[in-house]
Amino acid sequence: MKTSSLLDELASFTADASAGAGRERLALHLADASIALMAGMRSTEGHAVAALIHRTEASPLAHSARLAAVMRLSEIDDIHRSSAVTASAIAVPCALAMRALATDADPARFIDAIFVGQEVALRLALAMGGAALLAQGLWPTYLVAPFGAAATTARLLGLNVARTAEALAMALAQTPRAVGRTPRTPCPGRWALFGNAVRAGCFAALAAADGIDGDTGLLTDAWLAGIRGAPADATPLRGLDAASPLIAQTSIKPHCSAKQSLAAIHGLRELLARGLDAARIDAIEVEVPSAYAGMIARESPAASRIASLVSAPGQLALAALQPALLDDVSRDALDWSGPLGAFAANVTVRAEPALDALYPRQWPARVTVIAGPRREQILVVDSPGDPALPFDAAALIDKATRVIGGRRGRDLVQTAMNACRDASALEALCHTFDVPVR
Repeated sequence: MKTSSLLDELASFTADASAGAGRERLALHLADASIALMAGMRSTEGHAVAALIHRTEASPLAHSARLAAVMRLSEIDDIHRSSAVTASAIAVPCALAMRALATDADPARFIDAIFVGQEVALRLALAMGGAALLAQGLWPTYLVAPFGAAATTARLLGLNVARTAEALAMALAQTPRAVGRTPRTPCPGRWALFGNAVRAGCFAALAAADGIDGDTGLLTDAWLAGIRGAPADATPLRGLDAASPLIAQTSIKPHCSAKQSLAAIHGLRELLARGLDAARIDAIEVEVPSAYAGMIARESPAASRIASLVSAPGQLALAALQPALLDDVSRDALDWSGPLGAFAANVTVRAEPALDALYPRQWPARVTVIAGPRREQILVVDSPGDPALPFDAAALIDKATRVIGGRRGRDLVQTAMNACRDASALEALCHTFDVPVR
């Protein structure tokens, strides 16, 4: 069966590309992913999803699904804005879980596996339409989860180009579609479904390693258009260059929040730092691109845990009145019946077409605060953790301290960063997340 030129190029990149000089950047993202994993595992929702998977299966495949689900539900993992994909939530769980099945899983191969998995997942999402898929009710990270997971696992197993192409082909054949609206329940199914999509990609690579073949001619312009429901642009899948990785354009989140609300949070915090008194704020107006104005204003933050993470009014209420709770992944203790709910009710969100040109490369917000006769306004196009305002190790340690706790957070960041070059640190990281090691 003929391999498509697109799939052949992606398979060659997956089998051979190296993170190279980008390893230090990837070490930061691995540390950030570890924070998200730990936070997700400690949350009420994370416990529920992990318990389900643990009861049904205990293989490395199950570990990949469990880790992927609890990391993604944290909403504190990194994100690439143009594709709207949280690629670390695909690649890092795979690399941690499937390392148990690799015959040579030293730190270099481990980090290269994460690198290629992230890169091909991001590129496939861009070819499908990237952030524009959100407006169609599609979840880009979910769509490309099998593909990125297959790439990560194939590289970790050391598959050659031909077998890698088979793994990627079988992963493409399992591309999911819409996950549907998230129900207002304590444990929505989207996280378990995401974990299962990651598991499917890992399984595809294991099948390819055992000599099972897929349709390597599947990846075509017509197939991409079928997923998007409109003409697609396969350009991102061509000319892959390890020297200019998309991970360099990926944002680290400073708080537990949908990325669409983070610019507004940062804007309000900046205005408060100028001397505004939160208790004197009468109203806040938030202007954002048309693409996500409805999303961050649609539901009351009291509707569910995920609604509290998405709602700009809710997140701004926390930023003004209880900023420590911005770092609370579980959100179990939130009470919207008092001051928080009253503050959120005075926040309005509207689309500002003048900001549309910035999206999706940037996800901006213009925040206007009215406090008596005082009116303050700020435009935020990049927030902390974006490539223009990058996090370093110190910023990640601060994040880990806020989200996980002092010494444990610092130790986790240090272990994860060392895991990129030190085998004992990598084993310690696997043990941290209860993953078997060889």
